Amino acid sequence: MYNPIKTLKTNTIGTLNMLGLAKRVGARLLLASTSEVYGDPEVHPQNEDYWGHVNPIGPRACYDEGKRVAETMCYAYMKQEGVEVRVARIFNTFGPRMHMNDGRVVSNFILQALQGEPLTVYGPGTQTRAFQYVSDLVNGLVALMNSNVSSPVNLGNPEEHTILEFAQLIKKLVGSGSEIQFLSEAQDDPQKRKPDIRKAKLLLGWEPVVPLEEGLNKAIHYFRKELEYQANNQYIPKPKPARMKKGRTRHN
Repeated sequence: MYNPIKTLKTNTIGTLNMLGLAKRVGARLLLASTSEVYGDPEVHPQNEDYWGHVNPIGPRACYDEGKRVAETMCYAYMKQEGVEVRVARIFNTFGPRMHMNDGRVVSNFILQALQGEPLTVYGPGTQTRAFQYVSDLVNGLVALMNSNVSSPVNLGNPEEHTILEFAQLIKKLVGSGSEIQFLSEAQDDPQKRKPDIRKAKLLLGWEPVVPLEEGLNKAIHYFRKELEYQANNQYIPKPKPARMKKGRTRHN
């Protein structure tokens, strides 16, 4: 949303370039699609046959519609050029090595809780999300690529929580005294989000296995270590040394 044009270009031109490469070299292409293709869903939980409910001109459209057209491109190349494609509709994922300032729910809450800042919830916090641990997602992606399933497959954890419940859980796991602060609701924010993973179970033999609290504790441990590292290793730029050239001292 901060750079909608770049987001659109990545999803459209980037996908088009990769499909062209896959065609030339005979590769199988994995598209990391998203649950956002379902928009603010009117069907719950969301299965792969649901077409979605997306505002094409809203603030989230650059991502939602960008991923939707990326999927369209994949199946156009599959039908017209015979390119092998695998499409994973990835639901909310978290784990160590996330960027701490990526603006996602998990990283925001953990960072705020560790730093003693208010946990910011947009709207009443009744909107739901379903979070999966990163190793579960990776196993699902590997299983999908090794399968013969060319149609879209949901990869997510069907354990659904409200955003407010999630904020309270992270606060408890961190042991933080942070307050929960309610801000105005974001436009077109999906109210319900829960994957139907029956297809992944049946065709891939896949389902998430890492319990939510176990995964969160690992992510919290990583964030805590990162904050400690940053506090102890402040980067201080040093001036470049002068270098000699043709008998003269040259300064950059």
